[in-house]
Order: sequence, then C-alpha cells, then structure tokens
Amino acid sequence: MSNLKEQFERLMNGQIPVAVISGTVVAVRPDEDTCDVQPNSDDAVVFDVALLNGIYPAEGAEVLIGLVENRLVDTFLIAADKVTHYRLATEQENFLTWAQDFLQAIMQLTVTTPAGPSGVPINLPAFQQLAERLPNLFIK
Repeated sequence: MSNLKEQFERLMNGQIPVAVISGTVVAVRPDEDTCDVQPNSDDAVVFDVALLNGIYPAEGAEVLIGLVENRLVDTFLIAADKVTHYRLATEQENFLTWAQDFLQAIMQLTVTTPAGPSGVPINLPAFQQLAERLPNLFIK
C-alpha cells in the first residue's frame, strides 16, 4: 500500500492539500456509502469515510483514505485490498439490472430453423448459475 500512497502523492503534486492515511475498515454502511477506518497509527477511528467510487470494502480490509486539507470530516476511500461489492450506475442505468436483463434474454433465446423455432439454449443451466451469482458482485 505504501507504493500506492507515494504514487498518489506524486500525482497530486501539492495541487490540492490531501493527506493519505492507511488503516483497516472496522464498519461499512452501503446504504450511506460510508465506512469507518481504524488508522494503522492507532489514532482514533475515522468515521464516515465517503465511498465515492462505487467500491465497497470488506470489514477488515486494508485501505488508503484521503483527507482533504487534513480534515478528518472530509475523508474518502482511495483503495482497498478486499472488496465485497461494486456499484456501477449512471442516472439512466444500473449495471446489475442491465446484466440481469441481458442474461435473461440469452436464456430465452430461440433461433428460427427450417424445422421451426429452436428450443432454449442447451447450456441454459450455465446461464442460470451466472444469473444467480451476479448479485454477489454488484449493489443496486
């Protein structure tokens, strides 16, 4: 993680005063898009770290958090070594819903043949398993 911290600091090059702290996630609140982090320095827990990039770290994950202008009330997640879910969405579409609809369309696929329409794909169980596993990766 220290290499990532050095790269981030070089990237910022002092443009915006940002401090980077490493620590361990002690709580995650996906409904609030926040988590709490225990700094490795054994300082007090940093509460309500913003999850701005759609990454939801696992409890116990090693993370880097940024502090804008060194203010503990303006913190955000930079990186995590263990993730439980992702959120990919725009104002118009959510990836989880789109992918579920896509898999559903594949599972209902039929093809016109000289003998009439085909049946559903012969590997339908494989697509059904993928559809069941998909919500394990993404949050609506």
